[in-house]
Amino acid sequence: MFNLTKTLKSALMLALATVSASAFAGPGSDWIGNGGGIAEKNVLFAYERLENYIEVCLTSDGCKLSSREREIIARIAKTLPQEIKGRMLYFGSEKKTPGFFIIDGLVRVAKTGSTPGSPIYINSDLLYSKNADGEYSAVSIAEAVAILIHEFGHHHGGYSHEELDLLGVRISMLVQTKTSVTPLLPWSKDVSAMVFTKDVYTAYPEVILQVGDDLIDITKAVADEAMCYRYSIPIPVLPIPDLDLISKKPAGSVLYNLHWDKFSDSDTKIKVKLIGNISNSCLFKTNILLRSNDFKMSIAFSATKINNKWTYDPGSLKVEQYREPWYKVIRLPFQRMSWGEMGFEPNPIGN
Repeated sequence: MFNLTKTLKSALMLALATVSASAFAGPGSDWIGNGGGIAEKNVLFAYERLENYIEVCLTSDGCKLSSREREIIARIAKTLPQEIKGRMLYFGSEKKTPGFFIIDGLVRVAKTGSTPGSPIYINSDLLYSKNADGEYSAVSIAEAVAILIHEFGHHHGGYSHEELDLLGVRISMLVQTKTSVTPLLPWSKDVSAMVFTKDVYTAYPEVILQVGDDLIDITKAVADEAMCYRYSIPIPVLPIPDLDLISKKPAGSVLYNLHWDKFSDSDTKIKVKLIGNISNSCLFKTNILLRSNDFKMSIAFSATKINNKWTYDPGSLKVEQYREPWYKVIRLPFQRMSWGEMGFEPNPIGN
């Protein structure tokens, strides 16, 4: 039995308490792909990436798992690929189907069965919480990981709610520690970027844009742009780039120090640009990984406001790895910074 404080026990039970039950499809349940707000999208994202998060936990000292916890998570990991493939995740509402999520007199955030493959039902009513200002906050991806780990744990034996709560929280905290979130504006929930760093030497970062109620995975676009160069011939004239020779894909990359650099907006359109440092693990004819810290990464895209919600514009994404060395001191007389250089169209909005 784990030595948890009474306060922590209460918080975990209120947030994550669930039950093993023979679940059936309730009339208020929705299939995994049907709509939902940002909280539901976060749960779906965590569901689809749970195997990845478990792998990071098992290979990291940050999870601090006991031998029993490793046993539980190993059982979950063994059947998880098939369970995820079955897509047995449903959303329901206690308000719309009274009694469906009530266990022992309490409304729960989720419920499931006691064998692998049992459907998992999520109570959407509890995925949002209201603060003192009357604004709603959605369950984050990290919090969704804790909920799902608890539910999948019920598929593998009579584990107590307390130990499944603690296991879920351990993995959730690791995900939170390895995730950086950069909102476009402080306290804004409209547009933000999330970076999950799996391994600083042998993996690419997971990069997600949150625009309104949508999550856009741009991990592949960032990984495709990341590059190592063996030799470079410096050219001190802007905007002419240096001559980079002998390129090779890095073994892994770290994207950090993200900030929103330029943006142009109107009532119905916004064009934004995110800039960060990218550190690539480069390997050339040796067994030693050399870290290249010379480059930056820019991520530009646009969004349109529809029904008072920002919506990502497909096809607007532009990702670029570039360098700004100190010797770039000469600018050609006919050159000046343009919207094109900053990743935007020639005519900014409003002009």
